[in-house]
Amino acid sequence: MSNPARLVGELPPEFSRPAIDRSRPLRFRINGLRVSGFEGDSVLSALLASGFRSAGAFASHPIALDEHTAPAIVLSGNEGRPDLAMPMALCPAVDGASFVTLGPGPNAPASLLSRLLLKRHDSLGLLYRSGSSEPGGWIDMPASRRITADVAVVGGGVAGLSAALAAAQRGLRVCLVEKEATLGGLSVFFGKADGEPAPEDMISDLAARIGASGLVTLLLGTLAFDLVDRRIEAIRVTKNGSVPQPERISIAAETIVLATGTVGRIPIFSGNRLPEIVEASFAWRMAARYNVWPGDNALIHTATNVGYRMALLGAASGKTILRAGDPRIDPQTRFIEFCKAYGYRLGWGVAVEEVQPTGKGLLVTSADAETGALGETPTLCDRLIVSGGWQPDLDLWVKSKGVVAWDAATQRLVPSGTVNHVVLAGSAAGYLSLAGCVDHGRIALEVALGGLDRPAPDPRIDPIFETPDGPLTLANPARPGNPPAFVAAGATRTLETRTGRGWSKLLLAQGKAGAPWGPLTLPEVAGAVVAGQFNPDHLPQLCAERCVLPRTLAAAEPPHPPNRHVQDGLPAYLEHRFANGQAEWVLALDQQRRFDPGCLIFANTDHRSPLDAIGLVLSGEAGATRALIAEGRMKQGDTVYIRDGQAALGARLDRRL
Repeated sequence: MSNPARLVGELPPEFSRPAIDRSRPLRFRINGLRVSGFEGDSVLSALLASGFRSAGAFASHPIALDEHTAPAIVLSGNEGRPDLAMPMALCPAVDGASFVTLGPGPNAPASLLSRLLLKRHDSLGLLYRSGSSEPGGWIDMPASRRITADVAVVGGGVAGLSAALAAAQRGLRVCLVEKEATLGGLSVFFGKADGEPAPEDMISDLAARIGASGLVTLLLGTLAFDLVDRRIEAIRVTKNGSVPQPERISIAAETIVLATGTVGRIPIFSGNRLPEIVEASFAWRMAARYNVWPGDNALIHTATNVGYRMALLGAASGKTILRAGDPRIDPQTRFIEFCKAYGYRLGWGVAVEEVQPTGKGLLVTSADAETGALGETPTLCDRLIVSGGWQPDLDLWVKSKGVVAWDAATQRLVPSGTVNHVVLAGSAAGYLSLAGCVDHGRIALEVALGGLDRPAPDPRIDPIFETPDGPLTLANPARPGNPPAFVAAGATRTLETRTGRGWSKLLLAQGKAGAPWGPLTLPEVAGAVVAGQFNPDHLPQLCAERCVLPRTLAAAEPPHPPNRHVQDGLPAYLEHRFANGQAEWVLALDQQRRFDPGCLIFANTDHRSPLDAIGLVLSGEAGATRALIAEGRMKQGDTVYIRDGQAALGARLDRRL
């Protein structure tokens, strides 16, 4: 079995307990391409482990395969069934299955590069109109399962676990929704600070206490994608025997806690969405949960302290770390000290200028972060891992009509105001420490239930020892035809060619290229503000209008034709009784009897409500019962039922008048 991107050998503790079972290999197909993996893989992780690097092409340039570009999939034969679409990252890999992608397709007019991508063995060969996959059909589908709870918690990190436990301790029924297949979120990735317990121990303790309560319904591998009127809409993928199938879930709760954590951002430079350029937290998740780490060497570029952990973990996994670069001038963090102790090459005050793909890897050009002066000879690497900062995940907050504002100091969108019966917890609310997130999860639940709001202790390491994260760096493409510079992973738009250099680029209004703005994500909005595309003062209204689900608009029904008049003598109040049209019929009765005018006629004996009636008796002479019947509901020879009081007597449609 070929899994060239799978870690092997002795691994660091964080990577030594993956979700996969290497003793149970499997194989499946997607768009006819062979893929191998292990039990416990998702379809996406198996693709990445098998060496698939690219989802396809955007504007004639290859684009990375990851959680943003991964298209929805269905089992072969269900291409016309959007109700059976599944998220690739949530769908388990199944031995012998055959999947087909939905959304971006190879049938659009293709450039030479695009046609070549279709033939490559490391690409799905799809053509993209934006930096993300098209919406999955599940957003338009009605729920197949409904859950009612007192409290719904979205996010299974330490803040969400703390909130769920606090609710269960009050005797409340809780539904806890977590997108990943495991609990803990990114707590382990951020690591342990002095004086704090190990994140793994905290997660295990909270999970055990929640399980013992018996009041928490846990939905792992479940993506919550909408929140309207105290109802969370979600999608998961289950297995019916060996067949994966989507399950649309609707969760109604009086109180909702959003412990959705943070989203990693990427620096903005030409080529930032090329294959093997990966955001640090996604790289960590793939390595920790599926042991996926492509390539033999890597270059680290980080404006955050935690980004250096990927250098440490990569080296401990047998990978060569060429350099760890940072746009900050003299950053201080315990992770840098660890890197120094291991002798890793470090570069400070350096930004990525552009990346070009080559047949041997990625050619990374750097520049002075302040002046924009080009740096040393470009570096050739297998993989570039970037960490450009963190954006609180406020997607569901905005969908619940929560307001956001721009924090210029941290270059983040932050929550503003309140929403009835919805509260934010942990890092989604701005807390950074492990202890702060745990405490705030409990406090957020109390506030949601009517308690007084108060801050939770959130201990921070002195900036002398832990430098704050740096700003998001920006470098427009130097020449037309260069790979695009997306304002965020999964964004719609890209930047135009360069009009400025250095740190001053952060203030220039220069990004106007690309397709018209469609639905936006919060990281895309934040990146667009940094690029000068949006005025921060307009963000509350912009996010309310544009950070929405891209639902499919149903075609308007054609206007109903005006109802025909039936024969003279029909009372005026019956002319529009059956809105889709109506006609007179003579009924043949099973029994010779007389019916009073106005007796209602139904399609079966179970119906009694006047709203279910398909007709009524106009005259009831024995042997010549005349009725008014809705057009298109019944045809000649069909049996209908005339209800007279409690009795329902059968009759046939004999002839139309």
